[in-house]
Amino acid sequence: MGEVIHGDYRKWVNPETLDSVTNYVGYKGLYSSHADRNYFELAHTLNRQFGEKGIYRDLLLYSFADNHDVHRVASQLKNPAHLYPLYSLLFTMPGIPSIYYGSEWGIAGKRSSRSDRALRPCLDYSQISQNSPHPDLPGVLNRLAQIRHHSQALRYGLYRPLLVKSEQMAFARQTPEECVIVAVNAADKPVPLDLPVPEPDKKQLIDLLNQGDRFPIRGGKVRIPVVNPCWARIMAVK
Repeated sequence: MGEVIHGDYRKWVNPETLDSVTNYVGYKGLYSSHADRNYFELAHTLNRQFGEKGIYRDLLLYSFADNHDVHRVASQLKNPAHLYPLYSLLFTMPGIPSIYYGSEWGIAGKRSSRSDRALRPCLDYSQISQNSPHPDLPGVLNRLAQIRHHSQALRYGLYRPLLVKSEQMAFARQTPEECVIVAVNAADKPVPLDLPVPEPDKKQLIDLLNQGDRFPIRGGKVRIPVVNPCWARIMAVK
């Protein structure tokens, strides 16, 4: 894989060159859509890259929320709780998700005009696990990774937008064998969502992230009574 910031990623990701490159456009949309409470930015980015007419629809780009050259994502967010919907999106959007060391604990770090040493600290994991600002985050990331690992649709499926609002968005990932619907809520209060279902002949959605919550499909649509604040639902269509 390669690190590419600007330009056409197809120039580098092809059978003759590289398997993947860094998706800096997706990275920017991930943090700024949360910092600005504006999911329209990220939804536009994902649709432009991976939607029905997406320019990178068939590419597996390397997705990230931060790395050795940019501010830690925890330092980019105005609401620390946004780490949870952000990482839910990172692990379910098209691409290959990655975690920069230490960010699984939600640590902060900003580069200056003269140095980026603050981005690359020496970490004592016994200390950071006891003093983490987000002690629950590693367990959530582990769960997200397991859900992705066991889902062909989340790893390789097509991307289909279903809903976008300032603080909520939803999309489907589909293969011929599987469909998964992802919904995130960045607001400070719970919200209900009404979503179209790409496979209307199915009977229900089963939430893989939230203890198997189930929602019936009626007339090609589903009502999700509650998506909790700064949280997500990852639902298999059955």
